[in-house]
Amino acid sequence: MRRDVGIAAVALMLPMAAAAADIKPLAVKPGLWEVTVTSKVQLPEQMLAQMPPERREQIEATMAARGGQGSAPGVVKMCLTKDSLSRALNLGADARQNCERKLFSSSPAKQEVDVECTQPNGKFAGRMTVEALSPESFKGSMQMTREGGMGLMKINVAVSTKYLGPDCGDVKPR
Repeated sequence: MRRDVGIAAVALMLPMAAAAADIKPLAVKPGLWEVTVTSKVQLPEQMLAQMPPERREQIEATMAARGGQGSAPGVVKMCLTKDSLSRALNLGADARQNCERKLFSSSPAKQEVDVECTQPNGKFAGRMTVEALSPESFKGSMQMTREGGMGLMKINVAVSTKYLGPDCGDVKPR
C-alpha cells in the first residue's frame, strides 16, 4: 500500500481560506503541534483480483501486519498561528488533487468540511472532521470513498495531536 496515503492526509487537517465569515476558530492554542496520522484503505476486490499474485500477496501481508491499516502511523510537526486557526481545513497541500471544499459546520469545538477531489482514476468524496478536545489537544478524522471502474475504494484517516509549545522554531506556519 502506498505510504503517502496516510502522510498526505496530514494535509487534510491543515487550514485553508474558505468562506471566512462562516468560520469560527477551533479552540486550540497557536504554536507547534505534533500530529500523528493513521489510515486504513479498503481496496476494491476487482482491483485486487487484477493484480499479479505476488503484488496482491505483498499488499495483503503488509496490511495484515499493520492490523489492517493502509499505512504505518506517520508523525509530523505542524505550526498553527492565530491566522491559520481562523480558516477552515485544507487539502491544498496536495497539488496532485483537484479538490473542492465546502464548509459544513464550524464552532470552537468542531469543524466539518465536505470534500470532493477529481483525479485521473476517479472522484473521491467525503467529510473531514476536527474536534478540539482541549486547548492543547485536538483529533481529526476523514472518511472518503472513490467510485471507479474497479469498484468502491474506502479510505479512513485518523489524526491525533499533541501541543508542543508556543514557539514553532523553524517549522513554517500553515
